[in-house]
Amino acid sequence: MTTANKMKKTPLVMALIMAGASLFSLSTFAADNGQTKSQYTTYYGGDIVTMERSQPTAEAVVASDKGKILFVGDKSDALKQFPASRTMDLAGKTLMPGFIEQHLHPVLAALTLSMPVIAPEEWKLPNKTWPAVSDHLSYIKALTHLEANMQAEDKASGVTADQQDILWSWGYNGYFHGDIDRDMLDKISSSRPMAIWHRSAHEFYLNSAMISRLKITQADIDKSGAAVAKQVNLEKGHFYESGFMVYLLPKIYADLASAERMISGLKQMVTLLHMRGVTAYNEPGAFIPPNAVELYKAILGAETTPMYSFFTPESKLAFYRSGKEGVAAEVEKTTKMFGSSTKVRFFDKQVKIMMDGAIISQLMQMKDGYLDGHHGEWIQTPEEVDAITKIFWEKGYQIHVHVNGDLGVEELIKILKKRQAEFPREDHRFTLVHFANSTDEQVRELKKLGVIISVNPYYVTGFGDKFGELGLGEQRAHSMVRLATIEKEQIPVSLHSDLPIAPSDPLYLAWSAATRHTNDGNTLRKDLSLSRDAALRGITIEAAYSWQMEESLGSIKTGKIANFTILEQNPYKVELDSLKDIQVYGTVFEGKLFPVKH
Repeated sequence: MTTANKMKKTPLVMALIMAGASLFSLSTFAADNGQTKSQYTTYYGGDIVTMERSQPTAEAVVASDKGKILFVGDKSDALKQFPASRTMDLAGKTLMPGFIEQHLHPVLAALTLSMPVIAPEEWKLPNKTWPAVSDHLSYIKALTHLEANMQAEDKASGVTADQQDILWSWGYNGYFHGDIDRDMLDKISSSRPMAIWHRSAHEFYLNSAMISRLKITQADIDKSGAAVAKQVNLEKGHFYESGFMVYLLPKIYADLASAERMISGLKQMVTLLHMRGVTAYNEPGAFIPPNAVELYKAILGAETTPMYSFFTPESKLAFYRSGKEGVAAEVEKTTKMFGSSTKVRFFDKQVKIMMDGAIISQLMQMKDGYLDGHHGEWIQTPEEVDAITKIFWEKGYQIHVHVNGDLGVEELIKILKKRQAEFPREDHRFTLVHFANSTDEQVRELKKLGVIISVNPYYVTGFGDKFGELGLGEQRAHSMVRLATIEKEQIPVSLHSDLPIAPSDPLYLAWSAATRHTNDGNTLRKDLSLSRDAALRGITIEAAYSWQMEESLGSIKTGKIANFTILEQNPYKVELDSLKDIQVYGTVFEGKLFPVKH
């Protein structure tokens, strides 16, 4: 039996002990004046960018060991007011508010990036780089190579066909890698179960051996209901949107989310986020199985983890399970999952709704369809979204809606107008998430309705060129994520990676939003770029605003939490094209310094 097989069978309690014993450690620097008993640290000697419009820069910041900002202002005043303070000379570095990842998925990041990655772009992880694979033949060759390596390991270990490990891989995208299906996977291996996770994380392709192992039949699929069954093509081994999320995921979760993969994946994610300067993130629509709660607490809640892990409950599964009558109670129960923890917790009175399909699969709902004649998908129909928003709107919730197509946006505008007419609310912060495709007129309508928007600017960088050739066409593909229009209308806008959809790197996202450069070296609709200042605000104060946390996070201001990101260069002073290349020196989390180990 291979080491991987042994680890899969490790009980969760033992896995937690192992996780606690092996959590990566981050050392804190000693004070440079030797006053280690001081309760304060004064930061000075470099650029301090506060993101506060009334005081955009400062000479010094004083933070308490209890994690609060006590002073922002002149260095001389800081030293007078806190003469016994420890001091940290920034030595020309730049201190900024701690970077915020508005939206990512820890489980997806942990699982996808801890299995073999065969994706259209290169993925740089803390201890490994997966090269880009961007055509059909290269994809099949890479997948076949993985199977050959596993076969060699099985032969050396004496593993029989019925004991073979599952071949998992993430990153497949048909627009780059061409079509795959069950028969094609069977040609690579008819005996080893294979599960190919789409780059969008919304789809899976299985070979016959995997389907047989899971005992999947059409009759069993049909028991899930027509809406789910129509998003499964058993002949092709294809499970997408609800067919994956509702039907397949419960069947594969135990193997997919093995103790080994969850532990190593979560630890890798924390390391990756810290390297990029992240001090807080949120997972909207969080799916956290009860048996993973203690694992989250052990790893994400560890003293050595220098960031907040926030979660927003999802409504889709709760709605399917409990209907209109029980969805709110089920969502509210979910928010109690982590108890009274402040470091790892659910947001109160916030909820996530899924509208249309994944952009990477081109399953978002488009008003004018697609050039090749295929059609988008609803994850939750407009009728369902209407019903769910009414419930949570009238309970005073902040509602976050995943939407990617301009038809999805059109339907949301109708629904939000209806909500405001029936039950008017101010400062509701109804948030549109991802927001790939829209029109200028829709953006103006959204401004009137008081929405806020969180976008993934990587859609242009990673997929703008290819979608211009296939599916959307140049006019729509090149104008995805129309940030300049959002900024012009003064709609609050934040940036996110939706990890693993894009690299979780706030400066990279800011660069992507401000340049609209693509992986192929092109620039698409420069006129739709976000300004540099708005891009940097989108990874700090505007991201905090989107969570209703602007009073504690997102800027450097007296009374706020002492979370900072320390950069080797000032992002306002470098050439715009160099924004993504600025190195993170370290972060300060709740007043404690955590240097990055490059």
